[in-house]
Amino acid sequence: MPSALKVKVPASVANLGPGFDALGVAVAMHLTIEVEPRRDSIDVQIEGEGAESVPADDTNLVIRAMNVFFDHAGRRPPGFALRIRNPIPLAAGLGSSAAACVGGLFAGRALTGRVMHQAELIELAVNMEGHPDNVLAALLGGLVVCYRSSGGGELRHHRIEPSDRLVPILAVPRAGYPTAAARRGLPGEVAFADAQFTASRAALLVSALTSGATSDVLADAMEDRLHEPHRLRLMPETAAVHEQLRAAGVPVALAGAGPSLLVVAARPEASMRAEQVRRVCRARDAGWRVFVSEWEQQGARLER
Repeated sequence: MPSALKVKVPASVANLGPGFDALGVAVAMHLTIEVEPRRDSIDVQIEGEGAESVPADDTNLVIRAMNVFFDHAGRRPPGFALRIRNPIPLAAGLGSSAAACVGGLFAGRALTGRVMHQAELIELAVNMEGHPDNVLAALLGGLVVCYRSSGGGELRHHRIEPSDRLVPILAVPRAGYPTAAARRGLPGEVAFADAQFTASRAALLVSALTSGATSDVLADAMEDRLHEPHRLRLMPETAAVHEQLRAAGVPVALAGAGPSLLVVAARPEASMRAEQVRRVCRARDAGWRVFVSEWEQQGARLER
């Protein structure tokens, strides 16, 4: 193996409104891990989001994923040096944990030289992270539809490319919100009418994202009745921004379980939409950050 390699993994946004636990898309914000073999020591440096609070020991999610890979491969290097740079906000609905799991697996593969099929990597990452929509988008890039076989067991996916005529805009509040807590707020049952409404919107959303639909179609397509109403009640700041943007006709949805928001804009309108989002967020005075990004068509990769 060369002396040093770099793993690069994109952030991801799941659900996209009506695609609850089924849709995920990669965006151009990347966790990077520089990995170098060492003879007898382990050295970990962390930069970026969470650098002051994320542990640099075996409880770190990247290192946990590396250890999962080592155990699965039956190989363990004597030592290594890691430099982790993370621009992905934590607990924000942007797939930071999926990126860490996938990145750690790739780093483990780089250190051991062990060839592993994509299906094995997917299984390891999903078992660790628990959310296949984020994991598959981080691994594969693009827009991913994930689903289970009719027997409910085998995880399957279908990858497609979102239109480059559309631009993702991410609005991230100052405070995160744990995904587990957001999931606990969901009901055990939903009304048939709400299920039918959301199914129609999910079908429309896939068509709209891949064809580059107009803002009015996108705004309709990103409506949801299964999970967003319940989660937004737990996040009043996010709910206020979401409500104001939707009232203005902006295509907006929770990013994953929140509390961040995803806005999708036609490319010629991206700057105007981003400024509109900033104005709404500034009015809340809650430390929001707004990122104009791109879809990431490439998934996790190893760069020399």
